Amino acid sequence: MPTPCPRVLVVEDELIVARDIEQQLVTLGYLPVGGASMGEEAITQATELKPDLVLMDIQLAGTMDGIEAAKAIRTQLGLPVVFLTAFSADDILARAKLTEPFGYILKPFSERELGTVLAMALYKHQAEARLRTSTRQLKALSQRVLEVQEQERRRVAIELHDELGQSLTAIKINLQLGERFKDRAPPELYAENLRIVEEALKQVRHLATGLRPSMLDDLGLAPALKWMAEQSASRSGLEVSFHHERTQVRLAPEIETACFRIVQEALTNISRHAQAKRVAISLRRDGTDLLLCVQDDGLGFDLAAMQERATAGGSLGVLGMQERATLLGGQLSVVSALGQGCTVQLRAPWRNLEERP
Repeated sequence: MPTPCPRVLVVEDELIVARDIEQQLVTLGYLPVGGASMGEEAITQATELKPDLVLMDIQLAGTMDGIEAAKAIRTQLGLPVVFLTAFSADDILARAKLTEPFGYILKPFSERELGTVLAMALYKHQAEARLRTSTRQLKALSQRVLEVQEQERRRVAIELHDELGQSLTAIKINLQLGERFKDRAPPELYAENLRIVEEALKQVRHLATGLRPSMLDDLGLAPALKWMAEQSASRSGLEVSFHHERTQVRLAPEIETACFRIVQEALTNISRHAQAKRVAISLRRDGTDLLLCVQDDGLGFDLAAMQERATAGGSLGVLGMQERATLLGGQLSVVSALGQGCTVQLRAPWRNLEERP
């Protein structure tokens, strides 16, 4: 599918000059849209047409000059503006700078000059847009990290108090009773203490596994993913399969952790939202890359809407997976459509344990 031509709104009060600029734009591969000769008209057309860039003459007919119009367009619409002018007075340049223009061309100019300035202006605008998106995502992720951290602390505190704390309290009471009636302490008291200690140990192991399964550190990624698939199947009733290429080497710890958490998040999303019956998890090596895939046969979703929510910080699970992939130097892709399930795939550099930088 060919890339659409960037759309440019030309604001110029001299008709002949405006037509000449439009011809040059077409030659350079741009699409002129609309055409205004006054500042107020430029704001209206920019609002209605939403071009990719505004080429603005500073000296315009009417009461509003190009600088005032550019300021309104930048403030209200966030569109990039490139100024055209035959004047290079310092006071005009000073006023123009306040509107944060993306370029400044002195008349007369060549087609090559116009093309260079417009290309740089669009590149700068796209870079700033990506930076704003990344900043919003980072802010949303940072907030989510703090929330999850507090939730996890609260969960651990409750389990320690309600489960382990109760067990220790019961043991203390039994020991006090045994001390008070040491001459005739029933054997059942010691048996009860042993039973409570065993339960407390199970609770500690369960708590530790919830924080980070020891299997991931002791045996590696593949056994940990197999264990997670079995646990997910038993809890949710899903048919979860795991396939991997057997290898004798361990992956770098940061890769194992990222892969484990990505699969964990994907399975959580599937169990909550997908209404799936089957899930397939695969892990293999593809040349110098690691390829991890989680695929379900659930309801699927509108991918464009999901990406928009993620950009706005609304789909934090996806943002978290993407952030983990980025930290590995890899890339996470999500493919889905309504009624066609979903596929989450991670491609990242394969690094063995001894190859850690």
